[in-house]
Amino acid sequence: MEIEKVYLKSDKKTVCEDYFVLDEHKGLFAVLDGATPLSDFVNEQGVNGAVLASRIVGEAIHNAEDENIQALMSNANELLLEEMKKYKIDLFKKHELWSTCLAMIKMNGQQIDFGQIGDSMIFAVTKSGNLEVLSIDTVAGISERAKKQREEERRKGRNLPDEAYFQNKRNSLIYNRSLANKPNGYGVLNGDSAAEGYFHIGSIKTENYRGLLLISDGLFPKDLNWDNMINTIWKDGLQKYALDLVECEKSTNSYQDDKTGIFIRL
Repeated sequence: MEIEKVYLKSDKKTVCEDYFVLDEHKGLFAVLDGATPLSDFVNEQGVNGAVLASRIVGEAIHNAEDENIQALMSNANELLLEEMKKYKIDLFKKHELWSTCLAMIKMNGQQIDFGQIGDSMIFAVTKSGNLEVLSIDTVAGISERAKKQREEERRKGRNLPDEAYFQNKRNSLIYNRSLANKPNGYGVLNGDSAAEGYFHIGSIKTENYRGLLLISDGLFPKDLNWDNMINTIWKDGLQKYALDLVECEKSTNSYQDDKTGIFIRL
């Protein structure tokens, strides 16, 4: 088994809000992407909610005993809730919750179990070279769904600001996060037990596959062509793919996000 990892901080941030777990002995691998906060909260060490969320969940998964994927994700989410309570975070303001996406796999001999929530993704390459997407990006299209949700709420008589108000990015993001772990919204680990309804969990047989890839959304190709992405990574390696993506973003003045990935050749 060959393992390659990428962990790159965005030039636009002072700290990487992503996190990863790489424990070959346990057969445990995870990529986490903390959601950039919309509140000013930092703890006594100056750490924000995105960093706290990804680390709390990642360390909980890594330190857990031999549990199944469902239990690992649920227990980590509960721990996140308890940590927020210690700091008296207002749990009714969803945009103030510490939250993180997660993609993880656990190798159990002849079986590989996987779990995912949010927009961190898991891909598998079959022995015949075909790509299988093992995860669901529930964050994709959230702004469009949020707009439709507001239209529906207005039809039902709810007094909401007009759409000009939501042209402001912060206002739009606050509303989007109100839809976390709700219908028409998206899944994310934020201490809310409703997140369990958005867990995407499954298993595959090890013998049928030759590669696995876990990535945060910062490593998404701009055209979202997963096949080209995996072919490039298979040929050139994850590190070169990531650095080339950074250069592309710089040359086109595109948004740069943190970039975390784990590529495994079985």
